[in-house]
Amino acid sequence: MKLSRWTLLAPIPGRDTVVMMQPLTGQAAVLEGAKAKALEHADGGMPDGLDETVLREAGFVVDAPDEDRLLLDAATATWREEAARTPVQLVVVPGFGCNLACTYCYQAPFDPARGLVEPAVVDSFFAWVDRFHAHDDPPPYITLFGGEPLVDTPAHRDRVGRYLEGARARGIEVAVVTNGYDLAPFVPMLQRAPVREVQVTLDGPPDVHDLRRPHARGGGTFALIVDGLEAAIAARLPVNLRVVVDRANLPALPALAAQVEGCGWLELPDARFRTQVGRNYELFGCAAGQRREELFKRAGLWAAYVELAEREPVLRRFHRPRFLGLAHLADTGELPAPNFDSCPATKKEWAFAPDGTLYGCTATVGNPRFRLGRYHPVPDRDEAAIARWSGRSTMSMPKCADCTLAPLCGGGCGAVAAARTGRETDPDCRPVPELVGLGARFYGLDRVS
Repeated sequence: MKLSRWTLLAPIPGRDTVVMMQPLTGQAAVLEGAKAKALEHADGGMPDGLDETVLREAGFVVDAPDEDRLLLDAATATWREEAARTPVQLVVVPGFGCNLACTYCYQAPFDPARGLVEPAVVDSFFAWVDRFHAHDDPPPYITLFGGEPLVDTPAHRDRVGRYLEGARARGIEVAVVTNGYDLAPFVPMLQRAPVREVQVTLDGPPDVHDLRRPHARGGGTFALIVDGLEAAIAARLPVNLRVVVDRANLPALPALAAQVEGCGWLELPDARFRTQVGRNYELFGCAAGQRREELFKRAGLWAAYVELAEREPVLRRFHRPRFLGLAHLADTGELPAPNFDSCPATKKEWAFAPDGTLYGCTATVGNPRFRLGRYHPVPDRDEAAIARWSGRSTMSMPKCADCTLAPLCGGGCGAVAAARTGRETDPDCRPVPELVGLGARFYGLDRVS
């Protein structure tokens, strides 16, 4: 008898307890620290106070490597079934120009002078959809991305209308990622479309947000963005409110949360309003207005968030982090299916630049280094480059082959890995034990039952 190679023992910070997780079977338990240590170092025997039958049934312990292989095979099959039910996201960029001048924009080096997408390129995009995704089950969805897709000019309204009409004609939903500055004028147009969600970013209360996300001509943007959010919510468009955080603005997050709560948005069902907290980090270099010393590492951000939420309870109502399945465990009593691939590029995501070039995801679109071909004037796929992305998973990356954390980490982001090492086939490792321990503390799963 020994611990399964896939069993994770994650200490809970500030507690003398440990989360024991078996991601392949979806089981979790909380142990006293001493018992977890004894179990970790047990050599063939079961430490006192632990039920061997229960641990075996949950897959926490096994007798032989063959049992681990059977667990892995079953979990892999489940993961593939889950992946098959996930729709493909088709990210379209009408233009890389933007009406804001955010201090941390990773697209700042891109050339906005390349201009707005031409109508013929929009037609080529839908020809690609008809050729490669007409029989997808479930059907794909389109995400309008940028730059900024919603700029209130006649030309932008024409192009957005073309994308919405093409989607409507094919029964495809549309998501929109927008800074929200010109959202309000677009709400009537979006209200007539099959909108999946509208994602808008606010980085704090007005004084904080306006320093980080000013208008390109100068001046604040917070007030008009809130007007756009109010208009979208009143029109019953699903809203995803995103906050990009680092050490500079995290302390102001409770003030933003209180303002959002005061608007009544937190009372809306998840289908109409949800939140997202993202880490400000370097992707292809540090943006001109971005200070490296203010950036969080992943575990550092969520450790700071947990501590802040314990002092400011409004954050618990504002945003519930996933913590690698701990949120799902808190809600349902079980873990979600394992994840052997965290990078959707060319598998569950494609990206289409306004000049007709093709990319794998939102992080790489527009960066010539990651071009995968063209979709205009005719499809021209770089199959060798695509294969490097489409074959990427923890089951194919050599550095992930022996990693016991693979079913929770998923290998991370290929774009981040490529920016760091030059190879998209390298892993972008996640601090799995730290995140699991923090999640248990945040959701009150830190006590032995």
